[in-house]
Amino acid sequence: MEVATDIRRIGLDDPGYPAWLCEVPDAPKEIYVRGELMTKDLPRVAVVGTRKPTPYGVQVTERLVSAIAPHCVVVSGLAYGIDALAHQAAVKAGGITWAVLGTGLDDASIYPAKHLSLARQIIASGGALISEYAPGTPPMQHHFPMRNRIIAGLSDKVVVIEAPETSGAIITAKLALDYNRDVLAVPGPIFSPNSVGTNRLIAEGAKPVLSASDIVEITQAASADNLTDRERILYSALGSGPKHINEMVQLTSWDTAQVSSELTLMEIKGKVRCVGNGTFAIIK
Repeated sequence: MEVATDIRRIGLDDPGYPAWLCEVPDAPKEIYVRGELMTKDLPRVAVVGTRKPTPYGVQVTERLVSAIAPHCVVVSGLAYGIDALAHQAAVKAGGITWAVLGTGLDDASIYPAKHLSLARQIIASGGALISEYAPGTPPMQHHFPMRNRIIAGLSDKVVVIEAPETSGAIITAKLALDYNRDVLAVPGPIFSPNSVGTNRLIAEGAKPVLSASDIVEITQAASADNLTDRERILYSALGSGPKHINEMVQLTSWDTAQVSSELTLMEIKGKVRCVGNGTFAIIK
């Protein structure tokens, strides 16, 4: 069996052991790391959720993580669904992401095996794979709930995007609360089973996520940089002052849903903000 030679074992008393994880009362006595744990003093934000996201969950994950990745380390669990989407979006945005596994970190043990390529991309982009299990450890069901405490312990904040009422993501959120971490959740449709957990977290006091700036402070100069052609048109229209969404529909001849979708993405990018009653303005 192949075992990667770049896997490092770090004991609890080792200077390289993450200080934030030491704060956790049930911190693992040792961890294995493949890649780099350098953060450049960036905040660490866990992004977790269901393994079977709806199109809404996919869109929210991709947009939010793309916006926050340059400003934080994105932590997740390499699982199917929201976890993998979060890692992929972070890598695509040029950010650093850490994947916490419930298996060994050698290629043969990484689970799901389908995500081996993603795991390698995480390492190549300056991120890391982390586990408390020695190389060669196969996936075992009871390892994954244990893995969740490391995700929570490594992070300053935990963001839940779509999760049934009983799920690993909700376990991670509750552990984060026990560890005095901030818990945030993306609200969803009240009739969606995937939003029951997140909506309940909000009802119990979790901070609702309405934009990327609710997760990390994002400051960007007002400019048309990094905007698509359609977004530039709206940005230009707002250059003369705040405008109601209906006015922009008339100016562009696009339908309301299309204008609203473009404005939402611009808001996530920190280019515009809603000043109330459907009126938008450029952030200066």
